[in-house]
Amino acid sequence: MTPSDDLLKEAKQVLANGNMEEGVKKLVKAAENLETKNEYEMAAKTYEEAALVYRDLHHADESFKLFDRATLMMVRMPQGPGVYREIVRLNIRAGEIADAANEHKRAADFYFRAKDFAMTDEEKKTTNIRAADALENIADGTEEQGDFSETISLLRKVSRLYYTAGDEELGERINDRAVRVALHWARTSKIKGDFLSAGNALAEAAQIMQTIGESPEATRIMMEAGELYEAAQLYEKAGNIYDAAQEAYKLQRLTSARNQALANAAEAYLKMEGTPEAVAPLLVKGGNMFSELGRGMRAKWAFKRGSEMFEELAKRAASDREVDSEKKYLRYQAMCLKNAGYEDRAEEIYSQVTKYYLGQAQNRSKAGDKERQAIALEEAAEVFLESGQKEESKKLVEQAITLYVELAEEKSTAEDSETASKLYGRAADCAARLGDTERDQSFHCMASEKAEQAAEYYRQLGVPELATIWIRTAGTEALQTGSDKMIEKAIQLLTKSAEGFKAANELKEAFEDLFGVFEAHFMHYPDRRKQIKTTISSMEEIAKTMQDDIINALTSLIIALNEGNHIGALLILQENEEGLLTKEDRIRSLIAQSKIVRATR
Repeated sequence: MTPSDDLLKEAKQVLANGNMEEGVKKLVKAAENLETKNEYEMAAKTYEEAALVYRDLHHADESFKLFDRATLMMVRMPQGPGVYREIVRLNIRAGEIADAANEHKRAADFYFRAKDFAMTDEEKKTTNIRAADALENIADGTEEQGDFSETISLLRKVSRLYYTAGDEELGERINDRAVRVALHWARTSKIKGDFLSAGNALAEAAQIMQTIGESPEATRIMMEAGELYEAAQLYEKAGNIYDAAQEAYKLQRLTSARNQALANAAEAYLKMEGTPEAVAPLLVKGGNMFSELGRGMRAKWAFKRGSEMFEELAKRAASDREVDSEKKYLRYQAMCLKNAGYEDRAEEIYSQVTKYYLGQAQNRSKAGDKERQAIALEEAAEVFLESGQKEESKKLVEQAITLYVELAEEKSTAEDSETASKLYGRAADCAARLGDTERDQSFHCMASEKAEQAAEYYRQLGVPELATIWIRTAGTEALQTGSDKMIEKAIQLLTKSAEGFKAANELKEAFEDLFGVFEAHFMHYPDRRKQIKTTISSMEEIAKTMQDDIINALTSLIIALNEGNHIGALLILQENEEGLLTKEDRIRSLIAQSKIVRATR
């Protein structure tokens, strides 16, 4: 009999004799002994047994810790369906114990973990709903305590969970409750003179109402929130929510209301005080709004103030010898001056900046540095375009394309496929700026081809990590062509790069490429349900292994998209807005596509 067996036998004898406190300590010691010997399955069972004893002793925290240890043991085992089922069972049981002890936060955590490892749709929905119920119980308590901000945050999570579980009725009920709480919070905060909280509460209510399709009322509430932010002298927040309201009015085709919202936003931005870095861009935004409204004098005043701030920033950058920043701010200054009516002064500044970049291009040409010469020409072309000299801008972009292609061909001849790929990619970007679709596609094709050659070179050298990176580049370039043939190829390449990253244990990178594969399928071939499901399954496997909040959220989001549950997907995006910021535009495009290609809920 092994020492572990002796410990287990002794622990069970002590428990049988009724000494629960001493017996459970011996059980834990036996589990730890099994863990050190890598006998993870038996260790998990023993930890669970000890957790149940602590439950009976009403030591909830100790019980939860041991359920966590039991789960960890299962995670350390070779992964497969049997292990996943056991993790789900363990965590559902722990969640039930936590709920019974009124430890609803811990219960929700256990249910979420169970959902992450669930194998079937039914299990995922069940654990989602249990987590939602636990969070709603917490929300009941925070509402009683008057913590309305936390209550609304919790209710939005609950609503999202019900929607993603397919229960629209419960999702709508919780959303309605969240709106009621937000409006109550706004009223009480306003009475207290806490205009910031009142504005935040109305902003929350408006976003919830927009999500469930109550746009007219939501827009009215946005305008009221803007007024409260102005009362709190938070003019940027006021301007931003007025701006959101005018976008909503635009969709509703309410011209007069939209013009009022635009005017309010512009006036709010004009009232801002603060650092030039923060205020100047918003003065430009306000100036553009006034221009759209035909209010020329207010627009000129906004642009004049903006020009003064950008001039200050340019001088500061010059004194710090930050040349790129100086030229950038000078361009903004010139743009503001031009819009304010000081065209001669604007032209002087534009001329100064273009001369600098053209001089840089000339110097690089003399040094034989074609790549930096092309980059300088691109910069000069942008400035010419900003100053209204479109033809001169086009000429410089064409020159940059010629240089990039010449250099790419030279690098190809020298068998430097990496650099050739990058250069063809830059040539493609230039062609896109000219609106030349044919050359844009052609250069992206060349960039993809060269990237594949670079990948093969590193494969032969025995450096699979670099080969994988270049396979990804080849796939990304192929996607940008927009052609059916190349998109098909991109899907194959990104699938292959995901496999390479997975083999290198770079799971986050593998997930990123699989997201690209899903996106390509869903946007271009949405009827390929089997392939889409296979891709999602691969993403779920990575999510189970990594247990990363953002990856879990994105996985849940694409599942909702594929099921046509665009409201659930939108709620997930809103809840994880900061973590998904870099993908927001792509996700919103996928949500719009979901409304078209999937039966919506």
